[in-house]
Parts: sequence; structure tokens; C-alpha cells
Amino acid sequence: MNRRTVIALGCWSALALAGTTAHAAVARPAGFPDRPITFVVPYPPGGGIDVTARTLAAQMQRVTGYQFRVEDRPGGGAIIGNTFVARQAAPDGYTVDVLANPTMAIGVVHKGAPFKVSDLVPIAGITFAPTLWLSNPHSKIGAMDLRQIIAYAKAHPGELKVGVIPNGAFDIATRILEKQTGAKFTIVPFQGGKPSAVALLGGNIDLTTNYYDEVSQYIQAGRMKPLAVADNTPLAQLPKVPTMKDLGIRMASGTWGADRLVAVSSRVPANIRDYLASLIARTLAQPQTRAAFAKVGIDLIPLTAAQEARRYQASYREVEEYFTKAGH
Repeated sequence: MNRRTVIALGCWSALALAGTTAHAAVARPAGFPDRPITFVVPYPPGGGIDVTARTLAAQMQRVTGYQFRVEDRPGGGAIIGNTFVARQAAPDGYTVDVLANPTMAIGVVHKGAPFKVSDLVPIAGITFAPTLWLSNPHSKIGAMDLRQIIAYAKAHPGELKVGVIPNGAFDIATRILEKQTGAKFTIVPFQGGKPSAVALLGGNIDLTTNYYDEVSQYIQAGRMKPLAVADNTPLAQLPKVPTMKDLGIRMASGTWGADRLVAVSSRVPANIRDYLASLIARTLAQPQTRAAFAKVGIDLIPLTAAQEARRYQASYREVEEYFTKAGH
């Protein structure tokens, strides 16, 4: 890890660790909030982060009585929305980022995002959702498991098309799979998981990479077949679907998926940042909130600001190491 990264992470960690714990009492800042708070989603509508943000907004409104709204600002592999919160929106606590790692870290490390890792400070972790590979059970590879698909892709290089979000967890997990197995796919870029899922259902691609909550209705209806989890721990909702460990593929745990978190600009005053963190923690601790997330296919795994800081740093290091080894 280079000196720039150490300095950035040190600054960022100090800000995050200054946040409150999940159940600490935090005084309401004078006059805040006096208007709706906006959750910015740096992805298209209908995807996993969008669903996460809308569920959180509804539950926070129920718990706090304050008004919350969701605004989608997709583009640039989440860079547009994240940049808006980090650098452009007024740092007054009324603009909050609901985002995912390692996507943000990839934007900073690899894609020249116009903000630093320390410009956004996490105030809560919501869950970790690993990448899933899926096929259409009615396609020419519909009866195959992932091992058989890999063998087919080795024998027919480039024939099978995989839908991914470019330079994101979906993309990188697929490239790690290719490198370790010798399979060769044609990578088809999409702006979000939802468009990729639609393309798979329409027969325009052979495989897609998505999160469970983005496609759970299609899996349950038998229109999509889950093939593998890009992690080493089974997915609670799909306990029989093989993991990378099961398949003998080396892949870092808790990295190539979506660490869904909530963050604000580092310029937001500490008292407002801490108050928002306390409201989110109180909301996520309620059984009714857990039930609401479960209803949309999300297994709620809340983290405090300090816990999320540690997870983010680990994700950032994994992303930097991947691109260093890849020669970028």
C-alpha cells in the first residue's frame, strides 16, 4: 500500500471513528432537520442499492417521523452520484449517500474519481451482498452447473456472453474466475444489475452477475438459475448454491459483492453526522426494520460507523492490491 493510500485511510478512519456507536444517545442539532433528507443512490432505479435506500428511507420515516426521499444519480460506475455527495452537494446533512463498496474504492483507485476516499465518511453499514452468477434455465446452457459452463467456455472461447457492470465487483469477480479456470467469456457492459437481468431474461446474454435481492423474484419463479456465490460463505437465501471455496477458486471473502453502506461528505459537521448515524442505528435495530428488509430479499447485517470503517479499509486494500497485480 503506498503512502498516499495510508494517509487517505488514516484521515478517513479518524473521521469515521469519531462517530458514535450504535446505541449512544446523541443530542439533536438545533433546527436539524427542518426539511426532507435526500438519500442519493449512484445507480439506476430498481437495482439492489436503490431497493436498499428506499427500504431504509421508509423505515427511518416510520421510526423518526422525519421525511426522507430517494434520488437516483447513476453514471460512471457510481462516480457521478458519489462525487455529487462528496464534493458538490451542500455539506449540511440533507444529502446522504447510500452506496456500495468495492465500487466506490474502484472508482478512486482505478477510474480517476474526482474525490478522495476521505471525502466520504461512512456512518452505518447495512449489509454485505455477494455477487451471484446466474443463467437462464431455458437457454442452451440452462441445464449446466458452473463447472460445466466453465468447461464449455474453455472449449468455446468468447461464445458465452456475461452481463456485468464495468470495473465493478461483478466484472472483477468474473475476470478472477476466468484467470483461475482458463474460461473465456465475452464481457457485456451494463449500467446496472437490473438492465443486465432483463437482458438475460430476454436471451440477449447467456449469464448475468447480480445480487440476490435484484433477482430473487426471477429465481423463485424459475426464470433464473443461481450458479455460484462469489464468496466463501454460503448465501443464507441460497444455502445449496456453491461458493468459491466449494469450487476450488481462490477469492477474498467479503470483498467481491456489495458492502452496502451509508455515508456523508466529510465536510458535514460532526454533530449532524453523529446524529444521522444514531438515527440509522436506532432504525436498523428494530425487528420491524429487519422484517421490511427481509421482505425485499435483503438480509440485514448492520454495522456502526467504526465497524464500517474497518470493513471499508479492508475492501480498499483488496481493490488496490487487485489493480496493482493486474498492472493498472
